[in-house]
Amino acid sequence: MVRNEAIPVPAVIGVSGQLLVTQILGVLPVALLVHGLDRGDSLAEEVALRHAGRRNLALCTGFAALAVAMTAAVQLLWDRPEALSLARNCIGFLGCALIVRALLGPGIAMICVAALPLACAAAGRRPGGSAQPWAWPIQEATSLLGIGEAAFLFLAGCGLVLWRNRPLLNPLART
Repeated sequence: MVRNEAIPVPAVIGVSGQLLVTQILGVLPVALLVHGLDRGDSLAEEVALRHAGRRNLALCTGFAALAVAMTAAVQLLWDRPEALSLARNCIGFLGCALIVRALLGPGIAMICVAALPLACAAAGRRPGGSAQPWAWPIQEATSLLGIGEAAFLFLAGCGLVLWRNRPLLNPLART
């Protein structure tokens, strides 16, 4: 329904552009998922018999699989390339959120994920208007570079989910 709806974004570098609603829509489910991960006490979870990292990995992998399956269904039925962009961004945003969560905690991870597409739209355009190679959230839906970058971030985030249960540094933690 929001195929070509866009938010105007002023440019920091390059030309001013627009951020399609489908390019930013993936922030909401990722923020909800990251907010729900490990809501318990991390110190208690470290001594529990269950492995929280495997549970979180299964949840994140299921989320990514569901995003890809829904995108495949939408693409096959209606040929909507913005669905590819939405799935890519959901998976990439989740990867970024998992990386920042492992380093700085879940509160800052949600803030970073919300700011990421806006920062890419403001600073990720070349003078001709095309997206920079590092600005994967605003690249074309079929960009293999953007899909590869999002997949890499997701795999790195999943690795950190298995490796670290507590954040390295959590400035927003209540102590």
